[in-house]
Amino acid sequence: KRNGGGRRSAGRLSEPLIALVTTFRESRSAVLVDVSATGAKLRGRDLPAVSEELIIAIDGTSAFGTVAWEAGDERGVAFDVPLQAEEEARLRDKVARARGMAAEFRHAFEDWTQGLAR
Repeated sequence: KRNGGGRRSAGRLSEPLIALVTTFRESRSAVLVDVSATGAKLRGRDLPAVSEELIIAIDGTSAFGTVAWEAGDERGVAFDVPLQAEEEARLRDKVARARGMAAEFRHAFEDWTQGLAR
């Protein structure tokens, strides 16, 4: 910066997508690692245990669910009611950007896994 410019040579990666996890007793923040219409994978400290019911709030979307599994600081949450297709697609795009994956690559990969591309 002292010699002028002040611009980064490489762009910053997107920040992680944060979820607010609320149980009957407390609220915690967690990172949304993955999401589908029927559930989410979260990473964070002191998250609820298996079988605990909770509400997840992510970027304007809220879902009721139950912790289905745990492994270290990760939890799998099964939603009580599946997300709407538009909500799921929006959150998947945000998770992909947070990982640094271009949306075009992610869409191509999803087409390939569904047998739509060769």
